[in-house]
Amino acid sequence: MSGRITIDLIRKSAEHNSGEVSTLEELSLHQRNITKLDLIDNACRKLKILYLQNNLIPKIENVSRCKELNYLNMALNNVAIIEGLEGCEMLEKLDLTVNFIGDLRSVKSLACNRCLKQMYLTGNPCAMYDGYREYVVAVLPQLKNLDGHDITRSERILAVQGIEETTRMVNKQSLAHVAKELAKKEKAAAKQARKELNEGGWYTNTTAEHTTKKKEPPKIVEIDSDASESDLDDEEAQDFWAEESEFSPESRVEAALMTERQERMKEKSKGEKKKKARNMKKVNYFRKDGKPYNMNEGGWQFWLDGQGEEDEPYKLDLGVYKHLDTSAIDLDVNPNYVRIIIKEKVFQLHLPMEVCPDHKDSKAERSKITGRLEVTMVKMDQVAKKVRSRPFRHVPGGESRAEEKARKDAKKPVRLEVGEGLAARTDHTTIIADAEAAMQSKRGILTVRSKGKAAPRANDEDFVDDDDVPPLE
Repeated sequence: MSGRITIDLIRKSAEHNSGEVSTLEELSLHQRNITKLDLIDNACRKLKILYLQNNLIPKIENVSRCKELNYLNMALNNVAIIEGLEGCEMLEKLDLTVNFIGDLRSVKSLACNRCLKQMYLTGNPCAMYDGYREYVVAVLPQLKNLDGHDITRSERILAVQGIEETTRMVNKQSLAHVAKELAKKEKAAAKQARKELNEGGWYTNTTAEHTTKKKEPPKIVEIDSDASESDLDDEEAQDFWAEESEFSPESRVEAALMTERQERMKEKSKGEKKKKARNMKKVNYFRKDGKPYNMNEGGWQFWLDGQGEEDEPYKLDLGVYKHLDTSAIDLDVNPNYVRIIIKEKVFQLHLPMEVCPDHKDSKAERSKITGRLEVTMVKMDQVAKKVRSRPFRHVPGGESRAEEKARKDAKKPVRLEVGEGLAARTDHTTIIADAEAAMQSKRGILTVRSKGKAAPRANDEDFVDDDDVPPLE
């Protein structure tokens, strides 16, 4: 039972106004078992429409500062007197159907509500009084409609003419009702006191004016028993609803408390049943030969990619609930099967080839749009192939570290650099001569290189120096 009105309750009911309370114009708090009307005039000054029907509110209060309030619905509550509405200057419609208003004289408090046009008092004790309608019509001249029926001009004239007699009848009936309610409350209080005494082990001696302690056998309480004093059994609930009681504010409160207690016990028993069923549930995941079963208790759609390709990993796509929280998913990947438990329902799939669950490329992801779960599982064969295809470093036998380093340095590319290094040691004046010498050496012609030009070759033994032949230059 919520009891009182809170800011959180108002803000939750103001979702249509983006949760803004100060500018709220319409508020609906019906069927909340509210027992006290408060906080409205401080939090919702701009309120125009207020729905409070079917609650347990005994008094109209804390709405007088709502100057712009136009419609107030408090049907099916425990209101006994009309009051607390003097400050609602713009109030046009008031619904107090099926309450406990017996003092019809309290209607006079609405005389200052000049804008009041419609009012409903059907289902109240005062609606059964002789002269009820005539009294209300005469006391509230601004009223145009009472209990769904328009007030005619002739009806108002007759009501005003007979107001003195009507007032005497209404006062007499109202006083009788107040006295009856007072006696009823005293009787209920005495009954409650006797009940508390009996529950405490005391009984009242009607012949003597004292109470005596009853002697009761000691109660046997089982250790670790789940039963508690607040537990409600079916027999107690049946007796409560079978017992005849007068329709009163107290009976409505008791009925609401019993209903809430039954719902709480029902939820408790339901939770215990679920817990018990979960504990008793023993799922057999494997066959006798040790092979895992294929299971899909949730009936989810799924498919498994990578079955026909040895070089591709397995990719399981499972269509889990879109708005399911990821914390409710329990994933377990093993070398030859994958198991996913969602809300105590098991999905298990046997994998044709073994996978490596701890591989860096194995992962599980959920789609932010569809909520589907995708599990990537790298196969063992993929890992083995990568290991076999890795090149081995060959180190020739017998060479020292210095020789190995020199061999590696020789394979490194040589880059021309400005300054020290290869460019600094190169003689740019002999580049062409060095190139020609290299070409001659490739052809097998021996040359003697000087700094200027090449020296002439020696003559052969059968060389004849002919003066007619010009020399070669």
